[in-house]
Amino acid sequence: MISLSTKFKVKCAAFISNFLVAFLGDKNRIIKRNNINYNVNLREGIDLGIFLGIKNEESISNINKITNINEKKIIIDIGANVGSVSLPLAKLFKNSLIVSIEPTIYAFSKLKNNVSLNPILKKRINLLNIFISNKKNKVREVHSSWNFLNNEKKHKVHLGILKKTSLKTKKLDQICSKFKSVDFIKIDVDGHELDVFKSGKKTIMKYKPFIYFEFAPYLYREFGYSSEILIKFIKKDLNYVFYDENLKKVSNISDFVKKLQNKSQNFFLFHKNIKVKL
Repeated sequence: MISLSTKFKVKCAAFISNFLVAFLGDKNRIIKRNNINYNVNLREGIDLGIFLGIKNEESISNINKITNINEKKIIIDIGANVGSVSLPLAKLFKNSLIVSIEPTIYAFSKLKNNVSLNPILKKRINLLNIFISNKKNKVREVHSSWNFLNNEKKHKVHLGILKKTSLKTKKLDQICSKFKSVDFIKIDVDGHELDVFKSGKKTIMKYKPFIYFEFAPYLYREFGYSSEILIKFIKKDLNYVFYDENLKKVSNISDFVKKLQNKSQNFFLFHKNIKVKL
């Protein structure tokens, strides 16, 4: 698995953005990708990825190799941002409910707009403007914009811009309590991973859902923990095993993480009692 530094990827994207804007202009435009409609701004990193058909989460579709995508499932997308994962998941899992959760007002507005552009998929997507946390304190800002032109203060590594949240906080267990089962969880929360996992421990232990999440060790110190603590919680407390994006078991996850430095990597997680057969 080869991954470039987050800062390098963002700088490359900024260069491409400037080039495209010079020829196409910087007005929002509605585009269709994989038969899904999006309203994109070429100055925004995630939007640009959608426009170019390049998304880090593309490998999430590999889940169709080990599960029946035609069955009715409950899928939770935590850190949905503009819907670049929720919408493709709704298209892939044609009979399933997608619970799309985004904490910031800014990204949630874009998410809501993108979902509305796809009325058939919209019927199976439940939108929640909520911050998932195991803690009671309100989180006022979260990184959810990667605008190349904006001169606001940016994160020193991933260059994201803080946006205000709705200040509504719930545990993942609370969100999932109304469902008879939870089958698949996607997590992309820029450093809040341990908090999210803890908030959903009962749900995860009970239903043993497949999990797909972004592992970003360079962020965890900001939130008071280390990658070793997160790995231990996943392996010991949840009894889950790491698999790479191609669904191959990762036996040396701690050694692999040491090589990431200022990079991130997506992983699948499966309960240790689940046998992954390709």
